[in-house]
Amino acid sequence: MQFDPYLETKKIKDVMNPSVLSLESTATASDAAKIMETCDAEAVIVVQNEKFVGIITDRDFTIKIGSHAYPIDTPISRLMSYPLISIDKNAEISNAVKLMTDNKIKRLPVISNKKLLGIIIMSDLTV
Repeated sequence: MQFDPYLETKKIKDVMNPSVLSLESTATASDAAKIMETCDAEAVIVVQNEKFVGIITDRDFTIKIGSHAYPIDTPISRLMSYPLISIDKNAEISNAVKLMTDNKIKRLPVISNKKLLGIIIMSDLTV
């Protein structure tokens, strides 16, 4: 995996995908799965008390529901990966790559001024 040199001079806001979903932490795994399927999304950001606290991905479903046999009505707060690692829209692309590499994650929400603006996916940043 190699960083795309074309993106070297770009900021996060230049390459982020503004289409990102969020759900309250009390939503069920079934609710999250339905919205992810309907919107063709690979992740949902989890909100609790008006704060972004975690992320639930298609991989979380595979591992936690498939392997650990959590019921489909489990609140997503029990399935999510946390704490949420995010990045500011004005950060450098290289910072995003480092954050994702260091934390072994593939998706990085873009949050600025307590607002969810988009998401960056590792495959969008590498060649």
